[in-house]
Amino acid sequence: MTRIILDGADIRKDVIAITGQDSAHVCLSLRMKPGEPIIICDGGGNDAYCEIIKAGKEETDCRVLEIKPCTSELPARVFIYQSLPKGDKLEFIIQKATELGAAGVIPVLSERCISRPDKAAFEKKLVRYRGIAKEAAQQCGRGVIPAVSDLVDFRCAVSSLPASDIKIFCYEKEKNNTLKAALSGFKSGTAHIFTGAEGGFSDGEKALADSFGLTSVTFGERILRCETAPLYVLSAISYELS
Repeated sequence: MTRIILDGADIRKDVIAITGQDSAHVCLSLRMKPGEPIIICDGGGNDAYCEIIKAGKEETDCRVLEIKPCTSELPARVFIYQSLPKGDKLEFIIQKATELGAAGVIPVLSERCISRPDKAAFEKKLVRYRGIAKEAAQQCGRGVIPAVSDLVDFRCAVSSLPASDIKIFCYEKEKNNTLKAALSGFKSGTAHIFTGAEGGFSDGEKALADSFGLTSVTFGERILRCETAPLYVLSAISYELS
């Protein structure tokens, strides 16, 4: 069933209005008509099962039939701290991380990032990144749009994490600590996952991560691409939580 996420919307009304680009998508792209079913999510984990009563480019009105909690979210919140990769790889990571249940993606500027956009250039891209997260959330049946934050410095990122949360530092030189061991017993709460850009993390960043209580983990003998690593971790976490 078609799903539209209206972040922050009051879905406990008798009739919900879908407006702007969302309405154009429903009416023109999907060609939906009065009488057809649709799910409207409030972005907070609640689903309104509705029937379209008026469809238009500017506004689509939907009658609320039933409200249920969304069942597609992970029982824990997982945030991906992705060192900024080259090209359009971050778009791919955001899309797939959304499908795999991430609560948010935080782009990080670390030492070995080749891509180093200025603030204005990144803010323009941020609009697209957030649109990708919304589209992916709707497509895969989620009830929450993962937050995509502004670009943050590595030191700021590692120093701002609560001590009680799971904090994992994916480091290719780690030989002993496994991801499996780091996730043992993790069934709820919040996890923060740091993955590097094309060149990984420096020794200095490893030392800084250690000083703030992050746990370095290995994926084994294979070195994963920067766009593969966060998705590997999210898949492992989904398995652990199931």
